[in-house]
Amino acid sequence: MMRLFIAINCNEETRNLLLSVQEKIKAQSTKGSFSRPENLHLTLTFLGETPATHISRITSIMEEALQPPVAPFTLTFSQTGCFRHSGKELWWVGVDPVDPSLNTLKELKQRLANGLSARNIAFDKKPFKPHVTLGREIKHDAPIVIPKQEIFFPVNRISLMQSERLNGVLVYTEIVGRDLKKCRD
Repeated sequence: MMRLFIAINCNEETRNLLLSVQEKIKAQSTKGSFSRPENLHLTLTFLGETPATHISRITSIMEEALQPPVAPFTLTFSQTGCFRHSGKELWWVGVDPVDPSLNTLKELKQRLANGLSARNIAFDKKPFKPHVTLGREIKHDAPIVIPKQEIFFPVNRISLMQSERLNGVLVYTEIVGRDLKKCRD
């Protein structure tokens, strides 16, 4: 079994901007577990523990989700916030709710969900809240204040990722990637 998810990884420029927001959260925190730079991503679909034998089917589903072709697009991240659960806070940066590219992202997510359902591959069916996790279990003495800024997140590839702990460190590795392509005229 492999712990898998389908994600959009960020480029170096976007990663650096996300890290600048993460630093602002760190500076106002007393404690927390912060995402490693190489682990920053937007999860499209969390699959969880999945047999390795499903990888070829998942790859086909990813290819089908990109048909008809989905052209590369750019998301605008302008929201910062936290999810609270059991007294713990998970801080994130999320897509601007009026970003026109959000519809393209949601359609891609739905195509993946439809393909996984049709092939009886289990996945997390929680409502989709597109975000990049910056830190977990954040503790702070005063409210965390993050100045509003826009971060542009180019989307030109989707990746099947494996999550594993290696020597106590959470490592995400791309198993399969598929590029978005413009329609031919």
